[in-house]
Amino acid sequence: MTKESTKTEKKEAKKDEDKKDGDIKEELSEEDKQLQEELNMLVERLQEPNADLYKPALEQIRSLIRSSTTSMTSVPKPLKFMRLHYQAMKDIYEKIKDSKLKKFTADIVSVLAMTMSEERECLKYRLLGQRGEVGDWGHEYVRHLAGDIAQEWETLGEDDDARRAELISEAHVIVPYHMQHNAEAEACDLLMEMEQLDLLTSQDYVDKDAYHRVCLYLTSCVPYVPDPENTNLLHTSLQLYRKFGQYPQAMRLALQLHDLELVKQLFDECPDKLVRMQVAFMLGRQQVFLELPEEMEDYEDFTEILSN
Repeated sequence: MTKESTKTEKKEAKKDEDKKDGDIKEELSEEDKQLQEELNMLVERLQEPNADLYKPALEQIRSLIRSSTTSMTSVPKPLKFMRLHYQAMKDIYEKIKDSKLKKFTADIVSVLAMTMSEERECLKYRLLGQRGEVGDWGHEYVRHLAGDIAQEWETLGEDDDARRAELISEAHVIVPYHMQHNAEAEACDLLMEMEQLDLLTSQDYVDKDAYHRVCLYLTSCVPYVPDPENTNLLHTSLQLYRKFGQYPQAMRLALQLHDLELVKQLFDECPDKLVRMQVAFMLGRQQVFLELPEEMEDYEDFTEILSN
């Protein structure tokens, strides 16, 4: 090997090292270093005996995390840097005596748990915390929490009524959030996992702008679930269509359910004459005949349509 080639190799190696150093510097910019140092300092304050430092330190950590998790395309820097302090934050939670600050700390630990592999600790600390507005921590947090709830629900026994009530209470917070942020499918998935689909019809979670997407998703799931879940999906969709006055769509599902009593109810309560005629044509095509009272308005017309 010549001296010239050796020099060339050394130059190339130095270039590679410089490039790696540059990547590291880019990866951890001055701004990132400053953020990391600030978070380290705040965690250190929480480990000091002076309890007066806890509240401002917790508020600052919360502020830094919240500002980075509202939109999450990658793991935000504050969460990356706080991963190293996850166990420390759990220890701090155990150490703090003040109940309000303890719950405050639990909220932060719940968010940090998203980046850790510990089983359902995101949910665990959410329930130990203040249980405030779930959307304040961003969509990814809500999604992670919903996943923990679905897993926890599967582990519940017959006597776990208190825990079941806690999880349903969280669903009452998560489902409206999903509905407001065009994540209807995620809301439906959570309720299906929890066998709580009736919340879609008993609560005002589904509005006139969302019901069509909700019903479309529920009916698309029907072929993939066994009895009686598939029937429950159809009934839920039917009730939503009925609630928003979409009688032809509701009638289609009633026919799919082979529920003649429900078919009759939908036909009778349909308020618009033209829509009722449309429904009558649907029934006639399926050879479903209804006995109509002779005193009914346009009795002959409807009877003829149903007889076709």
